[in-house]
Amino acid sequence: MAEAAWPWGAAGLLRRMSRREREAAASDEALAARVRATGDAEAFAVLVTRYRSRLIALSRRMLAGSRGGPDEAEDVAQEAFVAAYDRRASYRRGEPFRPWLYRIALNRCLDRLRAQSRRPSLHSWEAVAAEPEAAEAGPLTALLADEREARLQAAVAALPPKYRAVFLLRHLDDLSYEEIAAATELPLGTVKTHLFRARALLRAALSEYLEP
Repeated sequence: MAEAAWPWGAAGLLRRMSRREREAAASDEALAARVRATGDAEAFAVLVTRYRSRLIALSRRMLAGSRGGPDEAEDVAQEAFVAAYDRRASYRRGEPFRPWLYRIALNRCLDRLRAQSRRPSLHSWEAVAAEPEAAEAGPLTALLADEREARLQAAVAALPPKYRAVFLLRHLDDLSYEEIAAATELPLGTVKTHLFRARALLRAALSEYLEP
C-alpha cells in the first residue's frame, strides 16, 4: 500500500536525490575515501563545511596568547584543510576521519608554538562564552561567575601544549581516549597520563573556586 502511494519506491527516490544531497548524508569516512581515491573536490567541500568551525575553535584555544592576531586560528584551520587535501593519499580507507584531520590541525598549532617559543599568555584567551546566568541571578552572582570563567580559561591557556591538546580534545570536542591517541599519535596510556596531569594542574590553579 505504501509503494502504491509512493510510486518511485526507495530505489527511485535514491536515483532522484542530487549528488549534494547524497554527499550531505554520507559519512565522513565515505567522503574521505572518495577524496583519497579521486581527489573529489565536492566531497572534500562537504568535509570542510562539517569541520571548519571545529578546527577554528580548537586552533583558537591551542594558540591562546598568540602574537599572530585574531585571524590566526582561521589561518591554521585553512592550512590544515589544504594539508589534508594535499596528503589525502595518507588517509587509510576505513580509518576514523575526525582524529586524522585533528592530528593535522594540532601539528600546525604545535609548529607555530615551537616557532615562536612561547608559552600562552594568561590574559589573551579567546573563550567560548559561558552559559548565561539565570535571569534572576543578581549582578554579584554574575560577576563571580564571569571571574570563575575567566580563571578557567586562563588556567587552560597556561597548560603546556601537550596537556592542553589532550584536555581540549577530550572536553571541547568530546573525543574518546582512542580517538585522542590517534589524533595526537600518542600511546593510549600517555593520553590518559597527560589528561590526568592537565586536570591536576587545573585543580591546583582553581583551588580557591573548588569545594574543599
